[in-house]
Amino acid sequence: MQIIYHLSSFLLYYPLVMSVFWLIGALFYYFLIERKQTAIDYNKQREGITFIVSCFNEAETITATVTNISKLSYPQKELIVINDGSQDDTADVLLKLKELYSFQFIDLKQNQGKANALNLAAKKARYNYIMCVDADTIIDDPAPYYMIDNFYTYENLGAVTGNPRIQNKKSLLGKIQTVEFASIIGGIKRAQSMNGYINTISGVFTLLSKKALEDCQYWDIDMVTEDIALSWKMHLHNYVIAYEPHVLCWMIVPETLRGLLKQRIRWAQGNQEVLIRDFRKVFKKKSLPFWFLFLEQLVSIVWVTSIVFTLIYLLLNLNFIDYYFYEETLNIILASSFVLITANIILFSVQLGIDSRYERKNMFYFLFLSWYPVFYWMINAITNVFALPKALRRKKGVYATWKSPDRGNKTR
Repeated sequence: MQIIYHLSSFLLYYPLVMSVFWLIGALFYYFLIERKQTAIDYNKQREGITFIVSCFNEAETITATVTNISKLSYPQKELIVINDGSQDDTADVLLKLKELYSFQFIDLKQNQGKANALNLAAKKARYNYIMCVDADTIIDDPAPYYMIDNFYTYENLGAVTGNPRIQNKKSLLGKIQTVEFASIIGGIKRAQSMNGYINTISGVFTLLSKKALEDCQYWDIDMVTEDIALSWKMHLHNYVIAYEPHVLCWMIVPETLRGLLKQRIRWAQGNQEVLIRDFRKVFKKKSLPFWFLFLEQLVSIVWVTSIVFTLIYLLLNLNFIDYYFYEETLNIILASSFVLITANIILFSVQLGIDSRYERKNMFYFLFLSWYPVFYWMINAITNVFALPKALRRKKGVYATWKSPDRGNKTR
């Protein structure tokens, strides 16, 4: 029983402490930085941006993305689109789009992964700043202005990551992910910005310095999440990653549990691959904030392992006719769950309120916060367990390829 008691305490206090840390960091970021930011001066002279879109089997979504980027008001831009060996009609769709819009088209006959496609395009980029955009993404017009202005404000800046929004919100999973991105993911980015080290740029759209890319030797072709891997390489090369909440884009999220799990297992695997690859380099870099980021990611895996151990232990010792099971073990579990869920609802509500200035209707999804703590922490537990064997078996130097999860209803 002592084992269960201590594990239950850890299972309760770790997510609770991290939620409080994220909230405090988000509040500091909001009052010290975010609230003071001024409006964009559209007449200011700015350098050019190369937009890069890599697509694999994106025939249904690529037209909207190419049209959106082509019509952005940002004056000095170029667009490079890579078809990464698609097996659907993506190539034909892009050839028709070339008749309407001006962009470079790279048609790869074999799928070799997003990182490889981005590397090929980045080396052809005309400008010193590169915007990576997913093939199902719609960018708000002010976004490029906000992003590039960060490079004129901060020194040694390697990347600026934005504030993704959800297009498809009609399903339950869509609504829950809307709450997730507007509260906890935004809150984590704000808190990590105050710490000085953001765990990952947003793969859906991020503006990068071409010089920083070159210094980091571009994206890793053998890492399943190229965005997380590049983020840690930038930290190790002493580049700063900035979060810009005013920068909005609209993306499509999975609307089936199978699709969501597939996506999150890949995210978890990518995070674990980076921890395995870089843990020695982390401690050679004498930076307490960076060590804290590493510890945060590592303890989350320990937390997941503890959940699995606890569940297995309880199942092996389950006795429904045992009075002490109800009096002690079950009460500990229920009490811990109640405290965690209640505290998280309060904490996430505040973060949802902070973010609602960018999309006020998200406050109507407040009711789904009752689902959210269970969803967020349990999905993390499940995906990390399944991802760990994949991360440990990663083959170095082999192209990391993957298929996009299901596309939901593309209704904004």
